[in-house]
Parts: sequence; C-alpha cells; structure tokens
Amino acid sequence: FYQVLGAETHYLGDGIKRAYEAKVSRVPEDGYSEDAIMGRKQILQTACETLANPRSRGDYNQELLEDTLMREVPWNKVPGALCLLQEMGEADVVLQVGQTLLQERLPKSFKRDVVLAMALSYVDISREAMAESPPDVVKSCEVLERALKILQEGGGGSLAPDLQEQIDETLEEITPRCVLELLALPLDEERREEGLHGVQNILWAVGGGGATALDGRFNREEFMSEAFLHMTAAEQVDLFAATPSSIPAESFEVYAAALAYVVEGFVAKKPLFIQEADALFLQLQQTSRELDFALERGMCALLLGELDDCRAWLGLDSEKSPYRDPPIVDFVLENSLPGLCKLLESWLVFPRFKDTRGLQFKLGDYYDDPSVLSYLERLESPLAAAAAIVRIGAVKESAIQTLQRVFPFPLQIVCAGVVVGVLTLAALRSLPPKMDARLAENLVRKWQMSKSKALGPNHSISQLSEILDGQMLKIWTERANDIAQHGWFWEYSLLGLTIESVTISAEGRRAVVEATLQEAAPEHNDSTYTTRYEMGNWKITDGA
Repeated sequence: FYQVLGAETHYLGDGIKRAYEAKVSRVPEDGYSEDAIMGRKQILQTACETLANPRSRGDYNQELLEDTLMREVPWNKVPGALCLLQEMGEADVVLQVGQTLLQERLPKSFKRDVVLAMALSYVDISREAMAESPPDVVKSCEVLERALKILQEGGGGSLAPDLQEQIDETLEEITPRCVLELLALPLDEERREEGLHGVQNILWAVGGGGATALDGRFNREEFMSEAFLHMTAAEQVDLFAATPSSIPAESFEVYAAALAYVVEGFVAKKPLFIQEADALFLQLQQTSRELDFALERGMCALLLGELDDCRAWLGLDSEKSPYRDPPIVDFVLENSLPGLCKLLESWLVFPRFKDTRGLQFKLGDYYDDPSVLSYLERLESPLAAAAAIVRIGAVKESAIQTLQRVFPFPLQIVCAGVVVGVLTLAALRSLPPKMDARLAENLVRKWQMSKSKALGPNHSISQLSEILDGQMLKIWTERANDIAQHGWFWEYSLLGLTIESVTISAEGRRAVVEATLQEAAPEHNDSTYTTRYEMGNWKITDGA
C-alpha cells in the first residue's frame, strides 16, 4: 500500500492522505476503460483508509514485518491493479500476470486494459535499457516492437493511438543504431540475421533520398557506410542484387558493391563476379566527372586475364595516357614482379569486409583454382598457361633461368600465383602497345631517323635493330656496311610524313601501314613518295 500511494513508512495520517490525493488526481494513460479507472481509484482508497487509520495501519505493518501480508484482488479490479503496478514500476509483474490473463477468454474492455498495461510496461523497460551506460539499444528496440505489436493485435489502431505514434517515432529514431549493433555481432550469432533484414528494410524505406534523415544522427550515406563496415562481401553483394530498380543506388553504394564483387569473386574463385565488378566501375566511370576509376578497372582486367586492357588502364602504353598515374607506374616498373603483385594484392581491399578483415590472401589462392584456370583457358589468356605449368609441376630449369634474366632478382617458383605474376608482367612488357595512326607515325619517323644515321657520314647502324626486324634488318645492315666500306654516305632530311592507312591483324600483333613521305637532299631535288610498311611486334619487317 505504501508503494501504491507513493508514500514513505514514516508518513503520518495527513501525509498519507496527501499522497493519496496526489495519486488519485493523476490521470491514468489514455485508453483505459472506466472500469479500470474506477478499480484503480478503489484500490487507492483502500490503501489510504488502511494506512490513515492507526489501528488498521498497525495490523498492516505487523503483517509486513512477519511477511504474511496477502491481499486478494477482486476480478473486477484486476485491470485497475495492473494499471497501478505499472505506475509503480513493477513491469515484470505486469507482464507475467498479463501473459497469463491473455491466455483466457476475456471480455473485450478487460483485455484492452491488460494489453495497455503490458504495453506501458514494455515502454518502461525500453527507457531503462536506454538509460544504461552504454545504452542497450537492441533491447530497447526489441521491447518497443513488442509493445507496438501487442497494442495493434490487442486493440487495433483505436487503442491508445497517441502511445502507438510515440512508439513509432522512437523506433524510427533508434532502429538504425539497433541494426548497426546487430550487424556488429559475431558472424555465427543468430540474431545478426535480424540486422541484415534491418539494413534492407531501412534502405528500401528511404528509397531514392540520398540525404533522407534516418534519425537525428544518420542520413542514408552515413548509415549505409557504417553498415558496410559490419557486413561481409557476400552480404553486400546479396543486398545490392536484391534491391529493386525502383530504389536507385547512390554512387557510394555502387562503388561499395563493386569492391564486394571483386573480393567475393577472388575468395569464392568466381571470375564472373569480377566481370560484374568491372561493369559497375564502368557505370561509375560514365557518370563521374571527378574520378576515372582506371586503377580499379585495371585490377579487374588483370584478375580476368585481359592483359591488354590492364596495360591500358594502368597507363603503361603511353606517357600521355589520361589514366597514367606516375607513382603507380613507377612502383610497378621499378619493383618488377613484386611491384605488380603487391599492387594487386594491396588493392584487393580485404579489410573493408567483416569476414576477410585480418586475413592474408595471395594471388595463388585465386589463380590455382580449377574454375579460374578454366575461365582463363577459354579466354586464351597467357595467365592460363602460367597457371597450368605450375599445376602439373612442369616448370623447367631453362624457363626459370630465362625468367631470372628478365627479372634480375631472386626468383622462387612456389605457387601458380608467383608464376602467373612473372608471366603477367612479362606479358605486360612484351605485348606491343595497341597500334594506331599516332604509333605508326612514330615508328616510321624512328625508321627514317635510324636510316639517316646508318647511311650518313658516321655510318651508325646501332639503332637499326631497335626499329627493324627479320629480312628488313638484314638487308639494311648489309647495305649500310657496304656504303661504309666504299667510303660513301648519303645525307637527307624528312620534310613531311602522312599516314594514309593502318590495317591491323586479328591477333593485334601485326600491321600494314601505308605512308606518304617527303624528303630533301642537298644535291637532289625534293622527292615525295608513298610506300608500304609491314610491321610485327611494332618493328618494320618489310618496306622502303
């Protein structure tokens, strides 16, 4: 009774009456029936009368002291008693009694009173959870969801609509933090699945509003970025794939999904996932004005065995390439094989994902897999041959010696990843750049300059092998030596050069170039002529 009235045991009669008046004047939560409100008032009256009278109070105190106090609550006053128990902070008692009562067939108004008392008790537990240090956001969210559910099931929208609205608003505010805490649980924790569903629900709820506030702390980008830190690559891939097209992804979400596809493709040995990643980087490339995503596309190309594309995206073909990043190019070329391997391995962004954070992966983990090897073989990539050599244990001493001459550093063939790295870099260096009119013009000019030096007063033939090959090199070397033996020389200069056409073979290693040249010689008239050059691996093998 003291707790019911909110009175202390030392209160005198007047103090008890004042406590009663304060309590009875307090309006219960809107939604209780008249019977519940009347029952509450009658219980308060009984408590006041018992404690305000010295004789009855003495008997009551004696029962308290002997722990023999027992008061039966009439059935019609049970809703009022639950209302008072909730106000007293006895949430667990209310929930225990309420669950038992709801198993019975109750009158409608009686049931609504029980449901309301239970919902308010859940709200009290939620407040206590948020008052902890640190706040137990997950528990608070869970009990509020129970409160809302029991209100909706027990009374529909008509029972305590203001309370339902308040619970809705609170849930909207704390659910993002609850989801993040669930995602942060260990991967084998069953409740973590609720966090994954929560991320999807929040993302789909905010729709296309990139700056839509989720609560006073988060907007969409802030929430999703933090959620990604607690998700695995596979989970991010699944989320991106499941999101309907009516909810367009923000650029940061597309980028995160692309990285997730790369890591999942690498770990699960699925090159098709790498293709998906490259397609997403292409999408970003087409829409971004600030970033070119060349490094990302170059690394995808390398994982897919597309060496020409990798070379182009890294800007190794030309110093004028818009994608050329000098620090990256210098690092790769200066460090040879280790540079390329480290560039790829360090880019593989494993720390971004919950399941790969702290783990170490090597290129061999990917290239050694039969499914990856099969993919590279279908692509006819040089990487397939490299991986196959190691898989059958057929690395010959002569091959190792050759590689060591190309790469002057200690070389140890320990796995397909190393051999793949060696042959990849060798391929990147040995494959000719893509032929076009500009490259053709540079090659023809270089040939004319080398020819001028070979036939000139100094008879310098050292540069002929840099631009000529095969029969063309043999003919012009012999011709230059013959002129030198006779003491002759020929001086001329190139006045003009026009590339008329460039025809490239299907494999991209040979080309036929037609060019018109204008030359001037001191003792002869200027001459203009059109000639045809045949080129292989971008050395001239036939022509004038």
